[in-house]
Amino acid sequence: MTVIFFCPNILRNAHRRIFQLDRLKEEAYDFIFLDATAHYNNKPTATDKLILENTKKCNSLEDFKAFRERLPAAPVLYVSFDQYLQFAAPVLNILVRKKDKVLSYHTKRFSSVHIPSNPVRKFTDKIVRKADKILPLHLFKQYYRRRYGFFIPDYFLCSTSNLIPSKIFFSVKRKNRIVVHSDDINHTLENKPSLFDTNKRVGVFLDQMMPYQTILHSGIKQETPPEGYKDYYYERLIATLQHLQEKLELDEIIIALHPDAVKFKDEIDQSFKNYRTFIGVTHELIRDSKIVFAHSSTALGWAIYYKKPVVLMKENYIMRQLMGKYMHFFEEKLGFQSYPMEAKKSAPIPVLSFDHQKYNDYTTKFLKDNHIKENSYYYAFNYIKSDISG
Repeated sequence: MTVIFFCPNILRNAHRRIFQLDRLKEEAYDFIFLDATAHYNNKPTATDKLILENTKKCNSLEDFKAFRERLPAAPVLYVSFDQYLQFAAPVLNILVRKKDKVLSYHTKRFSSVHIPSNPVRKFTDKIVRKADKILPLHLFKQYYRRRYGFFIPDYFLCSTSNLIPSKIFFSVKRKNRIVVHSDDINHTLENKPSLFDTNKRVGVFLDQMMPYQTILHSGIKQETPPEGYKDYYYERLIATLQHLQEKLELDEIIIALHPDAVKFKDEIDQSFKNYRTFIGVTHELIRDSKIVFAHSSTALGWAIYYKKPVVLMKENYIMRQLMGKYMHFFEEKLGFQSYPMEAKKSAPIPVLSFDHQKYNDYTTKFLKDNHIKENSYYYAFNYIKSDISG
């Protein structure tokens, strides 16, 4: 079977591990990364040889049409992040032939954004879930296609049953909704060695590159940072980390860099010149740490799964952005502690504790609710391959 990874926004080296490319190659899967980043005014960062050898660039509608014409005669499986299916629907309508299949996935998300908070929405969501048990709701898919304009996938991969969105009930067959676990859990299956002495008390800070957010996400409406914000931010961050390291009696704080740090390597290296930094191994750092410091990150799922205390680093500009909403959610729903970066040294010091019940509830609702012990994407590919072959 040929698997085509549709990449309009991001193409990273991490995709080799995420999608288990070496394993797919060993088992005679053919795979292609369809690099559509230029068409959507984005830039890929992948330098991995295996990824680049299997990448096809499409920069225009004519390129997409030509790509389709060169496909093998047999059906192919397109794989796309679920949120791409709306803005990229016109391109997918060009690419996907009637005999081809599409798997959309949403396996790493902020729970605060995608779960209905409006009482009416909560009520209707419950009704939809109950109705789905007895009615073929997927027959409404053509209505959803016309009403909302998104491309309808044939299969949907999700972290937990709790996270299946209403649109999927109305567009994808029940047997084609594949529930395995979140991306976070895929990492826990690999059992990689520690990167530091686990006998030491080590904290990890999850860098979100806050001063660079308006550059990295120019398409998202955000408040422009104050003049001189980058220097101010790193000055306050380093001072706060030093203070907390001393008060919490930590041997070291290590920096887990954001994947996009490669775009600003020299600046980031200078900002954290007195710290050990790592990229692409955030899971291992969190797993073996004593405490996690962050603003907000999807990687906090590992902190919850491994039962690590979390301290949210607050700062006025950050709290006015969308990330502030995430931080409020984690404080309220998970009992995360917080520490203001502008604070005087008299601010209460966090403690190395967490709410066991809230962590367990979150794990079941958003990370894993079954006993499948397999990479979620590999599991989905094999399921679909078997389903297609009959």
